[in-house]
Amino acid sequence: MPHSMKKKSLKNSQKKVVNKFTKNDLAFIEFVKAECKELGVKVDLRPSKYVKLDKNIQCSGWFDSENKQLVVAMNRPDALSILVHEYCHVTQWIEGIDLWVKSDDALLKVDQWLGGKRIHHIDKHLAIARDLELDNEKRAVRMIRKWNLNINVDDYIRKANAYVHFYNWIRHTRKWSKPGNTPYSNSLVLSRMSTRFNMQYMRLTPHVKAAFVAAKI
Repeated sequence: MPHSMKKKSLKNSQKKVVNKFTKNDLAFIEFVKAECKELGVKVDLRPSKYVKLDKNIQCSGWFDSENKQLVVAMNRPDALSILVHEYCHVTQWIEGIDLWVKSDDALLKVDQWLGGKRIHHIDKHLAIARDLELDNEKRAVRMIRKWNLNINVDDYIRKANAYVHFYNWIRHTRKWSKPGNTPYSNSLVLSRMSTRFNMQYMRLTPHVKAAFVAAKI
């Protein structure tokens, strides 16, 4: 494809993505860009459904504090939710909260364990990763309400609870979910989730565990 046609196609794709958002949504996106610019963080909002974390892993977005990069796949229905989530990780990082500091080592250990390496105290590392996400999801809901974003809060919290519980679930499976069957997109798992942050997060209750088992995540 000629470069000019490729560039035009990209612009049209970006335009289609932007048209989904309300004025408040767009104002929030500009706020994130401005805040990250001040912090020296590159914001990369890509007109795609997934972004590649590495050769083998596709995801919807990430925040990398070491390389100072925030990446989000914007051509998907939950793009704004992903952006809010990843930006809230930026706030954890810039505030230097204890969980963020501890997660530097814990997330590395979790990745190594998922890759097959024997890791001592993996329950502790998984708990740090889980609690980091729970803190982040609570921040995200506060951000959604503050900016009056076009995101259904009840749905967001259900998905957030499913994602937090996923860190308890992988203790049993020792594997990450596939893009087509994530805990936050599986209707069976979501049906067992609360619309408030009031669940038992230290472990999977039998009711919740049964949903993960049946969903084959």
